[in-house]
Amino acid sequence: MSMSKVHVWIGINDSDDETFEKYFELDYDTDVEMDDPEYKVCQFCVDTKTEWYDEDMIAIYKIDHLISVEEALEEIPVSKETLLEINTICVGKGIKNINAMFFYTDAGLKITDTDKLFNGLVYLGEFKTNI
Repeated sequence: MSMSKVHVWIGINDSDDETFEKYFELDYDTDVEMDDPEYKVCQFCVDTKTEWYDEDMIAIYKIDHLISVEEALEEIPVSKETLLEINTICVGKGIKNINAMFFYTDAGLKITDTDKLFNGLVYLGEFKTNI
């Protein structure tokens, strides 16, 4: 069994829920193929340099108040050791409270611009999952 990898983004997003969710919106126009110029690539795909992503492999959270990083991280299917690693990265970046997070399970995804904000959130890295 190969080990899965999860990519984690976390932070504070001040946009309304509709705007936040539009970032992930895939084009389901059945008349348009991915290689068609009319195909609308979602902003998440643009930012990750992909044409499409598997919606079954992403988890997206946004709430209307701040919670601690520790509380948010409990949603990610990783070991306690990995949670500590992710939390240490957050502490190093000065991230204590958040209202938004998303994580995507895809060992093949490579994020090259790690300093870029993705939908206003900070990319924390790629971590081993326990799924």
